[in-house]
Amino acid sequence: MSRHHIRLSHCGGTIVVVAGYDRPLRQLFLQVLRGEDGRLTCEDDILYDSLHEPALDWGVISTLTDKLLMLDITVPQSLIEAVYLDQCFTTGNRVVRHHADRPPEVLMTG
Repeated sequence: MSRHHIRLSHCGGTIVVVAGYDRPLRQLFLQVLRGEDGRLTCEDDILYDSLHEPALDWGVISTLTDKLLMLDITVPQSLIEAVYLDQCFTTGNRVVRHHADRPPEVLMTG
């Protein structure tokens, strides 16, 4: 599974957006978490999880981008492109930290 994340300011607080490609399920995923570091302390820290909307077609990148638009969350284009490429090349075991003001950092590849 690939995992791309970014920490953003949103509505007066900090959120962590996590998106990626789940190779065994052949689907994209999206999570939006409340908090400084993305660590969950309780279920209330999960602002959005694509697992809660299985009826959406998580096999296409437009579902992910449409959901971000609906949530009024803007992520760098590098994150969207990287998730899409992971899906195209069925990439797994890749973790990347994205930033609004500089290039992404690859934390793990496998």
